[in-house]
Amino acid sequence: MSKPCIQHIESVWKEKTGSANHLFNKGKFKEALIGYEAALIDAEMLNDCRYEAARKGIPFMQIYAISCNNIAFTHEEMGEVESCKNMLERVLHYFLFLYREGRADDTVLQNELKTAFFAYKDFSGRYGLELQGQLKVFGAIREHFLSSFTI
Repeated sequence: MSKPCIQHIESVWKEKTGSANHLFNKGKFKEALIGYEAALIDAEMLNDCRYEAARKGIPFMQIYAISCNNIAFTHEEMGEVESCKNMLERVLHYFLFLYREGRADDTVLQNELKTAFFAYKDFSGRYGLELQGQLKVFGAIREHFLSSFTI
């Protein structure tokens, strides 16, 4: 994909996210959710072209995480705790996938994974999510990192 095309997708993502943020701040959560979901489609397109996006300096990982987090916390505002939890887990699994793939900037990836982990942990604490569910997610992260190191 050409540089102007990738930059256009990023620009459209910013516009959609900005509009949705405005709606969210006005308390129009359903409308904001529609905008955030549309922005996520653009974030996914950037991820489909992540190698080109990385070469062009487009922060595709952060864009994807922001999109998912915007959707998650809009669901939370709407009282849809399970949907929020699912989106936060989606971000964690996304970063684990990129880590396994081994082609993303490790420093950025580790920082983003840490941020996603703490967002999920804080959310879990706020809602007293079942310990079993938390352990499953945290266990997957732990297993991933243990399997990444060879002795």
